[in-house]
Amino acid sequence: MKCLVTGGAGFIGSHVVDYLVSEGYDVVVIDDLSGGYVENLKHKVKFIKKDLIDLKHNDPLLKDIDIVYHLAAFPAEGLSLFIPYYII
Repeated sequence: MKCLVTGGAGFIGSHVVDYLVSEGYDVVVIDDLSGGYVENLKHKVKFIKKDLIDLKHNDPLLKDIDIVYHLAAFPAEGLSLFIPYYII
């Protein structure tokens, strides 16, 4: 089974990746590294440095993905209380 982990290079995402790999899943990680680090990925997984804003619904990267763990977030989550939306 093939899993996609968005934000997989972050603290929580990298632990999810570790678990999925240990259970034998084929894992793809998409992260823009705005809050994560490639060094957090301890296993050989397919890593794609990409902002999810640039990902289209028919992107070939999503082909054959069975499960998505969406853990990508704006890296200053604590600000969401004061800035309810983020303008790029």
